Parts: sequence; C-alpha cells; structure tokens
Amino acid sequence: MSGLRRPGSGRLDGIDLARAVALLGMMLAHLGPAWTGYDWPPVSEWLASGRAAPLFAVLAGLSVGLMTRLDPDGVGSRLAVLRRGAVLLVLGLGLAALPDLTIAVILPCYAVLIAATVLVRGLSTRALVVLAVTWCVLSPVVLFAVRHLVDRQINDNIQPSFGGGLGELPVSLFVWGAYPAIVWFGYVLVGLAVARLDLRSIVVVRRLVVGGAVTTVAALWIAATALFLGVFEDQRIEPPAVEQLFWPARQLDVLDPTWFWAAGQHTSTPLNVIGAAGSAVLVIGLCLLVCRSSTATRVVAPLRAAGSMTLTLYAMHVVLTWAYRQHEISFTGGDYREWWVQVVLLVALAWLWRSLAPRGPLEAFVRFTSTVPLRRGR
Repeated sequence: MSGLRRPGSGRLDGIDLARAVALLGMMLAHLGPAWTGYDWPPVSEWLASGRAAPLFAVLAGLSVGLMTRLDPDGVGSRLAVLRRGAVLLVLGLGLAALPDLTIAVILPCYAVLIAATVLVRGLSTRALVVLAVTWCVLSPVVLFAVRHLVDRQINDNIQPSFGGGLGELPVSLFVWGAYPAIVWFGYVLVGLAVARLDLRSIVVVRRLVVGGAVTTVAALWIAATALFLGVFEDQRIEPPAVEQLFWPARQLDVLDPTWFWAAGQHTSTPLNVIGAAGSAVLVIGLCLLVCRSSTATRVVAPLRAAGSMTLTLYAMHVVLTWAYRQHEISFTGGDYREWWVQVVLLVALAWLWRSLAPRGPLEAFVRFTSTVPLRRGR
C-alpha cells in the first residue's frame, strides 16, 4: 500500500500521523513533570521538549509546499497563504490572552513562518535544499549577533497577546521569544524541501528515515564531544554528565560563544536546530513508512483523525491545561496522568468529529477565511 489514501482524497495518511505525533509531543512537553536540570531528565524533556514544536514547524512548511503543488490558484496561492498566516496570528494572540497562561503559544510564530513561505516558493528544489541547510546552520549565528544588539524582554514569562504586551511582539517573535522566527524559518524551509519529494516512493521514505536518524545522532554526538572536552567549564561547577546535553536555554548564558556547542531543547543553537530538524524528518519518514501498510493505516485511524485537525485540538489542549493549572480543574493528579487523559479525550473527539465532518472547526474556519474572497473572484 502507498502512504497515500485512495486517489482523490488529497491527503497523505503518514503526514496526518506525523501531525498527531507532533501534537501529542507538545502536550507531553506541557504536561510532563518539571525538570530541575539535574539527574536524568524525565521522558517529557528528552523526548518531547524541543522536538515536538520543530516537528510542527517542519510539517507547516511541508503542508504549505503540498498546498502550493496541489492547488496553486486556490488554497495554495500567495494571497491565501498570507491570509492564512493573518488568521493564525489573530487566533494565536487571542489564545495567548488567557490570564497567567504558562504555555508559550506557538501560533503567532507559526503564522509569521507560514506567511514568509511566499518569499521562497518560486525557488528550484536544489536552491531550496541549499537554502534550508544554510539557514539551519547560519541563522543561529545571526540570532546570536542580533541578541547582542536587542535587549532581552523584561519578563520572558509574559508573551504578547490581545491581553497586553503587543508592543513587544516583534522582539518576542523574532529574537527573544520561545520560538525566534529568525531561526525557526529553517524548519519551515526543511518542510518545503521535503514537500518537493515523491513521498509515495519507498526509496524516498527510507532516505528520510536514514537521513533524519543520522543527522539527529550526529548533532547529539558533536554536542556530547564538546561537553566532555570541557567546552562549558566556565559556565558549570559540576563535572560534565550526559543529562546536560538536554539542558534548555535557561541553564546557559546564551550571550556567551560556548552557547554554540549546546544542543538542548529550544536553545536555537546550530546543533539544536540541526538535531531537531533531523528528528522531525525521521518522524515524518517513519510515519509515512507505517502508513504504507493498509492494516497499520486502519489501526492508527484515530491518530490520523487527530492529525487532520491539530489546530482545533491544540487550542483545546491549551484551554484545558490553562483551566487545570489556573482553576485547579483536573481529571487526575496531573503530569503524565493528565497527559493520558487529554490524549484519550482529544483523540476520541477528533475521531468522532471526522466521522461527521471533513475538517475540524478551526481548520474549516481558517480555510474559509483564507479562500472565500478567491472563490468569489473566480
């Protein structure tokens, strides 16, 4: 069986599965137990944190690339993509306005990255691949330089939203936020490049798996070598340990040149970006490989349903998590149990909804608002 559904469906089963993996990974990163930075990190830290969000960004680029190929004059047109970005920005700023929200909402950055794809959509496949690799390697250098020129936000825990702080939106989006667009556009470029491939080819899928795995391991190996060679001696008191590979940006001085050798989640260093992009490609390849089997495709049908409406489920997850932490509304004791409950609840709702409608509520809304003027024009 191909990784595609029956002709005419227009959807890649494996990509929907990859989106579900990204969603569940982000939920795990948000709901998993906190890590102090010492001892071995919990699974939510070393597996999900810093990898699920980049997977989302790579899939964003891949989705835009596929829309551009399949419907260049409709949902994949430049105007529709720009409108989609604008709608997502509004939704993201609205979601971030929840009082005392502890989740860094990715949608505003996601919106900017999607809109920026109109600048590179005309590039050849070779040029796009070269640009993606170059961006992943060099954009952290640019970010490092810009951060020396732009002061850090007064409070990193306050994210711009319709509830306040809109004046800090450019700095948050591009430089000091959890998802600096200067660097994160590299993930989108990787997705755009992957979208140019024949994802129905088993040879291509295997190359994605092998290439993603090699890239991920290589980035971690280089970071581990630097760690145990004493690169971070001036920043750390304790002796080097493997768990320090997963230290997030808050554990490091991001304005010190040794920052370039880190690979922890959301550090936006070259090794972090290369490793996260590699793991994203690996997951996409594995999901496409799984969905080449008709039996496996049916087994993961609930997850594929969730992956087809991740915007709706992501918004529900943010609201549920906010209610759980802000108003102590909880189904369980929190942490992994809370994650399991949300996974079961949201996946079941998605499976039920997809049996009644072709798209999730927010997905349908975004599609309508980004294309209805085009349809009227035609």
